[in-house]
This record gives sequence, structure tokens and C-alpha cells, in this order.
Amino acid sequence: MSEQHPKQYPDVSIVIPTKDGGDLFEEVLQKLEKQIYPGNVELLVVDSGSSDKTADYARYYGAKVHDIDPRTFNHGLTRNFGIGLASGEIIVLMTQDAVPADRYLIDNLVAGFRAADNVAGVYARQFPRPEADVITQRNLNGWLTGRSQIEVRHLANRADYDVMNPMEKYLFCNFDNVCSAVSKRAWEGLPFEKNSFGEDIEWCRRALLNDWTVVYQPTAQVVHSHDRSLAYEYKRTYACHRKLYELFGLRCVPSAKHVVNSIVQATLSDWRYVIAHERRLFEKLRLLLKIPALSFASVMGQYRGAKDEANQQGKEVRGV
Repeated sequence: MSEQHPKQYPDVSIVIPTKDGGDLFEEVLQKLEKQIYPGNVELLVVDSGSSDKTADYARYYGAKVHDIDPRTFNHGLTRNFGIGLASGEIIVLMTQDAVPADRYLIDNLVAGFRAADNVAGVYARQFPRPEADVITQRNLNGWLTGRSQIEVRHLANRADYDVMNPMEKYLFCNFDNVCSAVSKRAWEGLPFEKNSFGEDIEWCRRALLNDWTVVYQPTAQVVHSHDRSLAYEYKRTYACHRKLYELFGLRCVPSAKHVVNSIVQATLSDWRYVIAHERRLFEKLRLLLKIPALSFASVMGQYRGAKDEANQQGKEVRGV
């Protein structure tokens, strides 16, 4: 396989799955409308039965809106549907709550395809929302999508991947469709697979194992974070760690005897961080009270997700 750098300003299609995006989605659309990019850009929205003004907002800002039955939504197949309707050479994939940080998001994503040959996908840097709590800010800024340096990943041969341990494989295959861009040509050979969660990292793994290159592009930036409920945090972590075990055999909390120790360590670490970095008394007290339950939800999600997948007893998780 040999694909040289794409032309400087290829046609771009932005594909966004939506469901009740609300006013935050309108902010995303406003920022997309102001993007500076010399090439052609089209906007496609795949809406899963929104009951608010999501579809109206999308049409107002010039999007082609395609409605689907919400019961058919799937993270992989719904994106395939949207990409199949797109005319662009580069497909920008975003979530409805990923707000472009500046006017050059599209331009910088496209530039990532010129960083190397055979680039299948590029993914963006994420910044927490201004109102995010200090734990959320720390976690997001310290994660792979918070780095300030570009990273180009390519496998010289399969043996290099096979000798990695599960965590190394996971980190090597990281990709995030909160905001990414994929080559239409690469997608035609490697469409997303049916996935209720983690379609992005599964796709990246297949791309890397099929001689493509993946780029992390920190100059492409979005603002994106959540203040999630405890129930949602558990469900999302459970789904995530089912997928990580399926793909890489990764078990971050390997056995029941590690659960209590992991909860205690996570709680103490987060307490210390909040005490040191949160200056507002009420917010500090709120976080100190919430952290033990949040640590429990996160650790149990990690433990049960991997355990259930290992035992082929994984439960279907919706709404994440």
C-alpha cells in the first residue's frame, strides 16, 4: 500500500450523530460555521429521534439532516451510514458536544494527513470545559488527548505489536471520535464495525495492523468534558473496560482482592488533589463527598467490565 500526502485542501465532510443536543449543539454549529478552511466543506447530521431543536438547529446552519430510528443507533454502524452519504475525501467525525476551540479545527485536522504517508486517521486534542471540576480537568489534561506534542504511529511489522503488553497495545491504538478525521479511501477498505462502544479504538487497531498510519494532532482542538452522574460513570467505565479486554486483554483491576485497595487508593489520591487545588470551599466539600462514590463506580466498572468480557457474560449497555 502506498498513498502519498493528500492535496492541501481536499473536500471535507463533517458527520455528527445527534440526539437531543440542545443549546450546546447550537454552539458547536456556530463554531463550525466560522471555520477558516479554503476547501469545500459539507455538514451531515444523523439524528436519532431528537425531541428538542437539534434537527432545526442543524438545518438552520446548513446541514443535511438524516433521521434514523433511535433503536437502530450504533456507534460504528451509524457513523458508517453518515460517512456513506458524504462526498468529501476527508471525513471529520465529531460528537454533538465537542465545541471547536478556534477557527482552524478543520484546517489543522486536514494538515495531520500531510504529517506522513498512508494516514488513515487523525484525532484532535481535547480541553475541559471552563466549568469542569478540578478532577475532570486533571484527568482530561493528563490523558492521551491532552498532550501538546504531535504523534505519528505506524507499525513497521506485526511482531512489534505482538510483543507489547496489554496496556502498551491500548495506548498505541488510542483514537477518539469525539473529534477525529478519517480518510474516505481508508474507510472504504476498513469501515467501522458494529460496536455499542469503542468503535474508534477498534478501528484504529485494525488500521494500524493493516499498514496504515494514525496521527494525533494537538493543533486541532475542541472543548469537551462531562459532569457525569455516578450511574453514568459506572456504565461508561464498564462498557469501556469490556472493550479493552476484548481488544487487548487489558485488566486494570485484575481480581476482586484488588477492588478495595484500588478504591481506597483512588479516593485518597483524589482527596489530596482536591484539597491542594480547589480554592472554593463549597466546591471542595462537594467533591470530597462525591469522590468515594465516584471511585467506587470507576473501579467496579473497570473490574466488572473486564471480568464479564473474560467470562463472556458481558451485559448490553445503552446510553453511553
